[in-house]
Amino acid sequence: MAERRHGNLPAEMTSFIGRTGELSTASRMFAGGRLVTVTGPAGVGKSRLALRVADGLRRRFPDGLWHVELSPIVPAHVRPTGGPGPVTAIAEALGLAEREGRPGRSARDWGDRRPARERRDGPEGRSPAGWAPHVPHDGRTGRRADREEAARRDLEHHEHDEPGWWEREGHDIVARALRDRRALILLDTCEHLLGEVAPLIEELLAQAPRVCVLATGRSPLGLAGERVLRLDPLPLTDLARPDPSCPSVALFAERAVAVDPDFSLTPGVLSTVTQVCTCLDGLPLAIELAAARTRSLSIGELLERLDDMTTMPGWGAYTASPRHRDLRGAIAWSHELCRPDQRQLWEALAVIEGGFGLDTARRAVTREGVLVSGQALDELVDRSILLRSDDLGGQPRYRMLETYRRFFLDPSFGPVGRTVVDHRFAVERWSRAYPGSATTSLACAPQPVAAAPVRIGRPVTGTLTPRELEVAELIAEGLSNPQIAVRLLIAKRTVDAHVRNILAKGGLASRTQVAAWFAERTQWADA
Repeated sequence: MAERRHGNLPAEMTSFIGRTGELSTASRMFAGGRLVTVTGPAGVGKSRLALRVADGLRRRFPDGLWHVELSPIVPAHVRPTGGPGPVTAIAEALGLAEREGRPGRSARDWGDRRPARERRDGPEGRSPAGWAPHVPHDGRTGRRADREEAARRDLEHHEHDEPGWWEREGHDIVARALRDRRALILLDTCEHLLGEVAPLIEELLAQAPRVCVLATGRSPLGLAGERVLRLDPLPLTDLARPDPSCPSVALFAERAVAVDPDFSLTPGVLSTVTQVCTCLDGLPLAIELAAARTRSLSIGELLERLDDMTTMPGWGAYTASPRHRDLRGAIAWSHELCRPDQRQLWEALAVIEGGFGLDTARRAVTREGVLVSGQALDELVDRSILLRSDDLGGQPRYRMLETYRRFFLDPSFGPVGRTVVDHRFAVERWSRAYPGSATTSLACAPQPVAAAPVRIGRPVTGTLTPRELEVAELIAEGLSNPQIAVRLLIAKRTVDAHVRNILAKGGLASRTQVAAWFAERTQWADA
């Protein structure tokens, strides 16, 4: 007999690609904690991963997995009087808030395995208040039944109260209903409600000791005992030696076949798909939006029209939330959630392409009133605007995804009516002043900047990829290929391939010549 599932976790409609390591990490986090938050940039797949994590933990939570979608909830400072908030959303998901116009859930949703004729609330499994959880007769039900009866009386008493009652008075009822339950609550999309959700979770975990919470958002909740899983974009494959099993490529192929059964990863198509995934930063949302267009575009046409893909809402699913129908909407949501000073710093840092450190950021940001500090950069990391990694010396290095840079650098992608002429001059000035930190060789770069030829080998700056320029810079710093692999968090064989490409494109014979070329290029820029 199939296992009975309890809760309201939505079924998956499409296949799940990759993320094996992240799934294992999340499961281990719950082994030692009760609150796990999945964070990451827009479109990275936080909600999808959280649903898969929750489903994998089903056996640990016999009282159900409960999904609470918070994206429709308006923040308190702009919410209409009496409008629903996070407490109402949780109560509705659990079936506690059966009110006029709101669906309730029966006792069967809370694991009542008795035949209908044996339930105390009748064959429909529904109490007068819309919720009557079953208490197994295990000899330990006295106090538990009393608490549930008190919760039921509260519901009946307030059933016809004025709007907004749940947000003011419902915290204790929700906590009381969950107090003896072994359940997992998945709070999806918390970033715009941190001030309300954080204390609610804290109270829930304190009063319901066997309940665990899995949250998703672009920022951590900042609670004691919280374990944060930062979700990065999907891995990318080497452009020189594309791997069809790479998760980003596999995701594109899977979604493309869904709309075009004749789609296949021939060698030529594989190379172009690899470029598409690279230009889209490995973001699952962006890749799925692009793959959906293979219904009407060839893969070559798709690569040429990536700019259209990022700005046309019609490329997304009509059933998706507005901020998941196109990349601009998803990133604009992040922009709205930032403080004004964070938005200014984001805008100023957009001129830097590739990885950078604190000193580089200070040189790049020349606007008066914009503070650049380690704390300010880490705040953007917490907002999932920047990605952070540490170098061999333990010093932080930051990177902004290309789509987040384009939000300010591309007038067709960023805020409507925005003037970006100053940004284009800033990109050109920065690229000339610090060529090791930026390149514009990819078709997806927002504003190509031509580089002057060098005297060692051929003029190669315009043909090197961003990663190849980064490898060349590290060679000039004296790092070996294994050290470069550790610094960039990539395989050594990938570094070897990048070095071969640099030598071939530049007509160079050795790593020494690569270092000399890079040093001469830097001296020219300084001059």
